[in-house]
Amino acid sequence: MKKTGMLLILFSFALLDYSCNNAFDPNAPFRERYVLTGIMRSDTTLQVVTLTRSYEPSDGINPLSNTQDPAIVGAQVNLWYKDTLYEMRDTTLVRIDTSRYKDSVHCYYVNNLKPEENQYVDIEALLPNGRLLQSTTQLPEVSPVGFFDENSDKNIPPTGKDFIYVSWTSLPGIIYSPRAYITYYTAGSSVEKHLQLPLFFINEGGKQSPVYSNQSNINFVSINMATIAQYLDELPQGGSKKDFSIAGLSVEVIVYDQNLSTYYLSMQTNKNSFTVSLDNPDFTNIQGGYGIFASYERTVYKLKFTYTYLKALGFE
Repeated sequence: MKKTGMLLILFSFALLDYSCNNAFDPNAPFRERYVLTGIMRSDTTLQVVTLTRSYEPSDGINPLSNTQDPAIVGAQVNLWYKDTLYEMRDTTLVRIDTSRYKDSVHCYYVNNLKPEENQYVDIEALLPNGRLLQSTTQLPEVSPVGFFDENSDKNIPPTGKDFIYVSWTSLPGIIYSPRAYITYYTAGSSVEKHLQLPLFFINEGGKQSPVYSNQSNINFVSINMATIAQYLDELPQGGSKKDFSIAGLSVEVIVYDQNLSTYYLSMQTNKNSFTVSLDNPDFTNIQGGYGIFASYERTVYKLKFTYTYLKALGFE
C-alpha cells in the first residue's frame, strides 16, 4: 500500500514538472480551408464572388493580428445559368476600411448575367492548387401575382382601420426582409424620391426608436396611419407641401433563398442580449470547401393614396 502511494506521488510530481516546463498551446493543428462567398441577385447584371483561405494569426492567438489579405488570386471561376457558361473575371476594388488590410479588395465578377426567379445558378471555382469548390442556388419565386395576399390593403387610408396591412406568401424556413417607403416628386423635377417609413418602434432607454427594416420569417407589414401622417407632415422640412407630389406607398420585400435563410437562422441561434457566443454553428453549402453561395429576390407591392386624404393633409 505504501509503495502504491509513493508511486502516485512520484507520478504527480512528474506531471507537475512536465506542465511547468511545457507551455500550454491553445491552438489546434492548423488546417488550411477555402471559403467561397457569393449572393446572386436578379435586380442587377453584376454578380460578384469572393474567394479566401483560412490563416494562422501572426501572433499565434489573435486573428486581428494578421494584416495579410487571405484572398485567393488566380482562380478559374465559372457560373452556369440556363445551359450557358459565364466566366468570372478577377478584379480589385478600393478598400474602404484600411485599419487591418492595406491591399485592395480582390473579387471575381461577371457583368452580363441577370438571373430570373425560380431559376438555378451553378458555380465552380478551380483554385490554383487544384482544389475544386462547387455549389448551386435556386432563386426564390416572387411574382407579384400570387405572391402578395389579395386581401392586402390597396388604398390609403383603408376602410374601417387605423393601419395598413400587407401580407405575402409564407414558406417554411424562409427569411423575408421588408421595408416601406413613400414615393414622391418635388416641383419641377421628374426624379423619383423615397421617404422610408418605420415598420415598428422599439423602446430604448425610455425612448421610442424607429426600425426601418427587419429580417425574419414574419410575412406581413402593418403600419399605423398615425405614423404615415406624421412622416408625410414632416416631409417638407420647413418648406411648402404644395411643392411635393405624392405618388404612393410601396412595400418592398427581399426574399432569401433556402441557403441564405438557413445561414441567417444558424447565425441567430440562441442570440439575445445576455448571450456571448463562443462557437457559432458553421453552415456551408460549398462542396469541397466552406462558405455560402445563395441568392435573393426583390419584389414590390404598391398602395395608392386617395385624393381626399392627401388634400386633407395639405398636399395638392
